[in-house]
This record gives sequence, C-alpha cells and structure tokens, in this order.
Amino acid sequence: MLVFLHGVGNGDPQGSWLKELNRGLVEAGYDPLEKSQTVAPRYSDLLETDGIRASLPARTYLSKDEDARRRDYERRQARVSRLIGHDPDAWTAGLEAVPEVVVDVMQRAVVDLQLGQLGQVDRYIDNEGLRGAILRRVLETLPAEGDIVIVGHSLGSVVAIDLLDHLPPSLRVRRLITLGSPAGSAFIHEKCERLLKRFPYGIVDDWANVYGRGDLVTAGRGLAGTFPAAQDFVVAVGPRHYAKAYFEHPSVRTLIGEAMHGSQETGLVPVERSVELRIPAPVEQAIFFLAFAHHVRRLIDDRKTAERYGQALQLVQEDMANRLKLMLVNEGRPVPPIVESLGNGTPPRSRRDWNLDEAIDPLVLCALSNLVQPYDINAGKAPTAALRDMAIEIGIQPESGTTIGKAIQEVRGVLEDSSGVPWSRIAFGLGGVALLVAGPLGIALAAPAGLAGAAAITSALATFGPGGMVGGIALLGGLASTGAAVATGAAAVGGAGDAPLEQIVVDLTARISAARARQLLDLSVDAMLWYHVVALEAELAAELNRLEPLSDGSSPRLKDLRRKREVVRRALAYMTTKGMQPRQLTEGSDEEPAA
Repeated sequence: MLVFLHGVGNGDPQGSWLKELNRGLVEAGYDPLEKSQTVAPRYSDLLETDGIRASLPARTYLSKDEDARRRDYERRQARVSRLIGHDPDAWTAGLEAVPEVVVDVMQRAVVDLQLGQLGQVDRYIDNEGLRGAILRRVLETLPAEGDIVIVGHSLGSVVAIDLLDHLPPSLRVRRLITLGSPAGSAFIHEKCERLLKRFPYGIVDDWANVYGRGDLVTAGRGLAGTFPAAQDFVVAVGPRHYAKAYFEHPSVRTLIGEAMHGSQETGLVPVERSVELRIPAPVEQAIFFLAFAHHVRRLIDDRKTAERYGQALQLVQEDMANRLKLMLVNEGRPVPPIVESLGNGTPPRSRRDWNLDEAIDPLVLCALSNLVQPYDINAGKAPTAALRDMAIEIGIQPESGTTIGKAIQEVRGVLEDSSGVPWSRIAFGLGGVALLVAGPLGIALAAPAGLAGAAAITSALATFGPGGMVGGIALLGGLASTGAAVATGAAAVGGAGDAPLEQIVVDLTARISAARARQLLDLSVDAMLWYHVVALEAELAAELNRLEPLSDGSSPRLKDLRRKREVVRRALAYMTTKGMQPRQLTEGSDEEPAA
C-alpha cells in the first residue's frame, strides 16, 4: 500500500496526485496504481482550525540491536543509490550557495508572517495539540500490519518523519520518500525536540529524500545533514515545488514503481563484483587503499598535479603488487588474479560490500594519509571528496562518505588550531610520518625506516619492505591494537611525552574523527576512546609536574609538553561538547566502564 501525505492546501480531494503519479509510472514502464492500493489522508481542515487539542500518539518503536540494524539499513540505502544514481540535468548550483545564516533569516521571516508552506509547517511543529490530531488521523487510515510505502511532499514530509515514531509495531515501511522537504530547516528543530531524534532502523527499509536546488521551500538543501538515515538526491525540477513537478521526474517514478512493483530488468544496475579466490586480509586492505587513491587522482582539480599523482600512484601500485605476491608465495598461498592485475597498473575495485561500521576506520585513514608516499604531492580537497565515491564502490550510501568527511573536517579544525601545526606540513613535510592499519580496527603510528621507532614494527611489516612503508600505509594482519593508538606509536620512543607533537595530532584526529563519524551516522561510539584520551592528558600533566620544578622556564621540552597537553585538552573539550563521553559520566552512574 502507498501512503501519500500531502502538503499545504486542501489536501487534493479530487486525487489528482494519483493521476499525475500514474502517468509517470506508465511512462517509466510500471503498472499504474489502483486507488485501492493507496491511502491519502486529508488533514487540511485541522490546519485551518484553531483550538485543536489531541495528545501525541505513544511511541511504538523499540530499540534493539540498533548497530546491526543500522548496518543492514546502510546496505539497503546503497542499493537505492545504485537504483536511481545521479541526475545529470540537476542544477550544479542553486540556493545551497546562499550562506546558511542568510537562509535562516529568510525562512524565519516567512515563518513569522505565517506565509505559504513554511508558515503551515511552523504551525504544525509549534502546536503539539495540532500535531497529535494530525498524527492520529493519519494512523487511523493505516493498516495494522503488512508493508507500506510512504511518500510525503512538503509539509507532508514533516508529518511522515514525525509519524515513524508511532507506527503500529507490525507495520513495515518498505520505502520512505520525502519530496521537497523543509524538515532540515533550523526553526523546526528549535521548536520541536521530539522530531525523530532516533530513527527506527528496524522497521524502515530505506529513505530517499528528493529535492531541487532551486526549490525555495527546501532552500536548495537536503536532509542528510540533519537526519543520518536520509539519503539526498538532487533532481532537475527547477524552481518548482509542486508535487506534480516531483512526480514527473524519472527518479521519483523509479523509487515508487520499484518499491510497489519490484525492480525491472533495466531498473537496477548493481556494482559488478567478480567471484574469485578468497582474498587474504592484507590484499583486501591494499586493494581498498589503492582504490581510494585512484578516486583521489580523478578528483584532483589541477591537471598537472593529477598527472604527477597518477605517475606516483602507478609506481606505488606496482611495488605493492610485487610485495603482495612475495608475501603470498612465501606463505604458500595462491596469488589471486586481482593481485596480478595490480602489477599491470589496472585501477583496482573493492570486490566485496563492506558494512558501514567496519568501513569507517579505513575511510578515515585514507582521507588523512598520503597514499603515494614517499612522493609528496598535495592532493588538496580531493581525499575528502573521494570519500563519497569510495563509499559507493564499497556498497554504502554516498551520504555516509560525505558525513565521514564532515567529521574529519570538524576534528581537524579543532586540533590544528590548538597545535599550530598546519595539516599540510604533517602530511607532506615531516619525513613521512604515516598512519598504519593495525588489525581490522586499531590504528597505530610509526616512522619510516631510519627514524626512531621503526624498529618496533617487526615481522608483520617486513613483507612490505624497509620499515613496512608502502605508499604511506602498512597493512598488518598480526599487530594487535592496544586500544590506545598513541600508546602504540609512542611505545617505541619511551612515552607520550617523547612522541612528536605531529604524531599525537594525527593520531587523535584519526581516532576522534572515526568516533565522531560513528556518532553522526547513528552508530555506537567506543566508550574506551574517552578514557584513553583522558589517560594521555594525565600522562602529559604528570610529566610536566615532574619536570617543571627543576627545569628552565624557557625549556623547549616544557614548551613542547604544554603544547601537547593543550592539544589533548582541546580534544577532550570537543568530545565533551559533542556528547562523546561515556554514558556513565553523562548519567552520573557509579558503574565501572566495560573492559
């Protein structure tokens, strides 16, 4: 059953929305929908009546195994992304170019005057009795069980989002489609603390938010920045906002037609994934990093820089292929065809879908690392931009890649400001300080051969040459993470106080960025990260307390320790501001943290 939630106006009593939708479905090759297959509750009379009083319906969704549900949801979202892809005719620039503060002022002025669409949306959000009445009326029209597809346009999209908390437990939303939604506007969330703070991943299969960059009601902005579960699709509707304009677009027809009738032969083009020998973990990681590097190369704006990067990447890839072959032969394993193709310079593709949780750390590492080391080539914004393309390749929705990039930019801004060390210097001018992958999730830092600390990385890295450095990344199968990346990196040189400032900045940036990305993507954050950063701050403070009484006031070592302590304190302040400390601390619990 399809549930259509209308925007402002009279609720379309003639049902013209269905005629417009069916016209589009037929043009797209789908069967039209019978009226009996649809529900279109009208609530315009409630919006026009003063003094409406009704309590909000009870919340019905029970959170259970949300991390697992979130990972499954991400796979379904990636499928939707492949289903409709990118609209090449969508405007490349629009209202999203207007600064946020200007948009906010404009929208608030419209709201204050109670004009048009935004005035009705504000009235719905600001009046709990009205909200309750509308939600109850919509719920009365829904079946008690089975599958539904929800399509909400404009104000109806806000009602649809609000509705998800209150659906019957035996009802499943096969697809949520929001069209021209203003639900990301700041004024909505200032007035309504309850508008879907926790998305019901267990009952909604996927969520596609479709909008135009010239649509004034949306201000040319999507919802993914506000709702982690939403996936934004920009389409060519020009400045129009009417439901008819959206129903006419091929992407919307496909979204509805596929949800109601199943995929057509030409509807879904999955990413090709060949079946081959089981790929060992080091090979899989190498493919991941090299594939990311190729996305970076394609996104470098300057042509000459892109050419140099490509040449360096070819050399790194050839070297990586030779070392992987040597590793596999020495271990008596067969060499997969994909390793052979690496030696031919073929850009690799990840051969499996990654789940969201396990993909975050390697994506963060890739975006922060110089993947063509020992060559120093500043790729500019390309590594951050590549997160979106790599997300599509590994089977997660592109918006998740964008969110990971947002987390990295946030954390880098905080830690770079506090350290005074430009990131470009860290990435390209410090003798090759590089990130290493330590096992599937852990992160460690090491220096290349010849620098202090290289000797601490032993046999597991030997396969990849002197110091274990290939393209700035060492791929490990056996080095266990201590849970504290700084401790691992600093152990070789005697402690956090002796670790280079740049190493601490890089390490904290990687770990906190990954944790912040998980938070933004509605995944749980490892509580131990907080305790590790606190322990690092305590270690630095203790070292200062020990040395200050007898050292010169102008001691370079004291200055270095103070800078490191300031970086760590800024990191803790950021984590506190974002609510990333353990739940036991925020709730005042006396329980010990889990080991």
